[in-house]
Amino acid sequence: MANFFGARQAIRTAFVALSLLAAGCGSGLSEQQASDGGVVNLDPKLLLARIITGTQLPVARALGGWEWGSFLTNFSSLLSDMKYTLDMRKVTYQSTGADGQIHSFTGLLILPKSTSGIKPSVPILMYQHGTEPYRPYSPSRFLSHLDRPTDYPEVMVAAAIASTGYAVAMADYEGMGDNTNTQPYVHGTSLAHQVVDMLRASRDIISGAGNNGSPCSWNSQLFLTGYSEGGYVTMTATRELQLNHAGEFTVTASAPLSGPHDLSGVMRNLMLSDSTSKAPYFLPFLLTGYNYAYGGALFSPFNVLNFPYNISLSQLFDGNSPADKISEAMGMRFSPVNLVVPKSVLTQQFINELAVESPTVAFLRANDSYRMPGPVDSVWVPAVPMRMYHHRGDELVPYANSQVAFDAFSTAGAKKRTAQGPGVELVESRVILNISSSNPVQTVHLGAAFPELSNGWKWLHSFKK
Repeated sequence: MANFFGARQAIRTAFVALSLLAAGCGSGLSEQQASDGGVVNLDPKLLLARIITGTQLPVARALGGWEWGSFLTNFSSLLSDMKYTLDMRKVTYQSTGADGQIHSFTGLLILPKSTSGIKPSVPILMYQHGTEPYRPYSPSRFLSHLDRPTDYPEVMVAAAIASTGYAVAMADYEGMGDNTNTQPYVHGTSLAHQVVDMLRASRDIISGAGNNGSPCSWNSQLFLTGYSEGGYVTMTATRELQLNHAGEFTVTASAPLSGPHDLSGVMRNLMLSDSTSKAPYFLPFLLTGYNYAYGGALFSPFNVLNFPYNISLSQLFDGNSPADKISEAMGMRFSPVNLVVPKSVLTQQFINELAVESPTVAFLRANDSYRMPGPVDSVWVPAVPMRMYHHRGDELVPYANSQVAFDAFSTAGAKKRTAQGPGVELVESRVILNISSSNPVQTVHLGAAFPELSNGWKWLHSFKK
């Protein structure tokens, strides 16, 4: 009931805001598109009103699992309080792809802008988005679809946080945004490099470099967070910053949320499971990304996928197919509901390779986010404040991923975090969810997303100067 009343109050707030804007009482608080570089200035109250409107419209099936009532409960007050308006812009930068070559990448930067004209000094929050194979849903593409905010749930979270006084940067990732390479799904090192280079580009924009001035300055605090694959990338980016960029950046705190950290253990068991999945597309997504990253025959679709999937599925990971269409190509049906076992598309030879200590498993192990990158089988030790959140009932990215990572860090000598210093914590998300097993879109994983993102941000916010 608490969630219902919170959402109802948020709806009241949004409609009041929309009424004021429509009446012209909020002069200067509307959306403005700059002509010199594509900077969008957006009023948070207007954005909240559009979200409310968007929740009344049909949503794409692949996005249907996001609980928008939960968003309103957890984030609407940040937008309605309107401490700052939002300066949104696409960032184009250079970084290293999973193929080892330099490419052009894009991302979204959201900056807080004071209505008083005073330039606030704010932290940078690197927000890593979750699993998304469909390029039109890249964070930076929101700037071309301002009327469809519910197609971009994590951008809405980032916008809400930015409106309180954070510069929030979201890398699109390779294969997303303007980049048309294959997306290296859960390839830890390359994604971490791309986040770090997005951080550099965002820092330079905030410092005033380039053609467009920044409405804020950076106070040197740096936070990282993300959910699902974004939680995984948050972990690998924190690792990259600590191990290789400590002289350039100091991480204030990191909150990796519900990430698939243990690819070689927990997630491998999920790949080998005989259980059906509401999101089976994750398996060929990983294999396609690793085929791009590593080349050779090991992850070739003709080695890992049965006919006709070795032809049909590989063509769907070009950024032009939503997740539900890929799952349907694996045999899943939404009406009437027919769930599939993900490994049913795999060759028996590849299943056998996954089941034993093989070169395939070695590549998965090299990408476990709690291990040192590369072939050396050792664990890195976080030297920054880190808190992982994870729901015990998560069926798509099991809780054991975070438990394994936490245990590995503890065994390697990481401190148990205290209020006075760095260390690692694991917190079980306890939000109560009513998920129907017969609903092919509803999952605990997505149902827990907005509450975990809220809790993760509140924890990070406790460090803010």
